[in-house]
Amino acid sequence: MRQWRIVYTGGDGADCYEVLSENQILDYYFPKWFAMYAASGHVVPDNAEQMCLDDWVLLHSAIEEIEYEQ
Repeated sequence: MRQWRIVYTGGDGADCYEVLSENQILDYYFPKWFAMYAASGHVVPDNAEQMCLDDWVLLHSAIEEIEYEQ
């Protein structure tokens, strides 16, 4: 399962980061994304989950976390 890192400014002005799995992103973002996509009159394609993930990554300037074997 792929994971994505986002960086944002915390309440104290310090940089914060969070790593989310694709499942976490879809659990949170997909229902909203799907509703907006369907309401726009588009036919929802078979790859809607991947499109949602692609949109989320772009919107949040997320970077894929890669685990390297040592």
